[in-house]
Amino acid sequence: MNARRTLLITGVSRRIGAHLAAHYLARGDRVIGTYRQETDELANLRELGLHAVQIDLTDTAALSGLIDDIAAYTDRLDAIVHNASIWPSDAECTSQPPLISQLYQLHVTTPVQLTLALQHRLPAPITDGRATRTVVFLTDTKVSAGSDGHLHYLASKAAAQSAMRSLAISLAPHTRANAIAPGLILFHEEDSAEKRANRLAKNLLPFEPGAEVIAQSMDYLLDCTAVTGITLPVDCGLHLLNPSARD
Repeated sequence: MNARRTLLITGVSRRIGAHLAAHYLARGDRVIGTYRQETDELANLRELGLHAVQIDLTDTAALSGLIDDIAAYTDRLDAIVHNASIWPSDAECTSQPPLISQLYQLHVTTPVQLTLALQHRLPAPITDGRATRTVVFLTDTKVSAGSDGHLHYLASKAAAQSAMRSLAISLAPHTRANAIAPGLILFHEEDSAEKRANRLAKNLLPFEPGAEVIAQSMDYLLDCTAVTGITLPVDCGLHLLNPSARD
């Protein structure tokens, strides 16, 4: 991105979301970031200029306040990045049924409502026939194969990819919509050496990519004005393997 832009990124308090926010703030862009809980990463991002908004994105009633906040902060919005996510197992969803509705609310309903509401409140113009706003969903590379143990999670991410394609059609030519489908990006600190080795062995490219590859993918989707309605796998080749190898 050459010109200074304004981005909304949901879920910026840690990991990929925090990295994306830092990436664009370092480039001189303005970033509005949503979060649920305070973290050390948030404090650092605020020092870089993050406009942070605390909100529970599973609470539909809270969305109007977020939209008002965004409209008061800026009169233009170049990108909306739907990154906020939860990852409960099927066992957790069975023992805590409300998690299922929260998955769909966070991954599908809220992103769609937020995208459409912001399109109405802050309309995206067209410049030389090109869309001036990009919407990006963060989904999951396992959507196409499924996974034993995360049925509800992956079903909600599949719904998000479907919603993305519909938005790409309905919002054209003013707005483009795409998705990034990550595989393994970052290990957790508590992951054992054995777990890490086993997981890396499943990739065609057996390394831990780090969050920067998501920032690189985001740059491409923001900059390439002819791309809309696609899902970009960022998974070290995992999508090329048979489904049993992906679990």
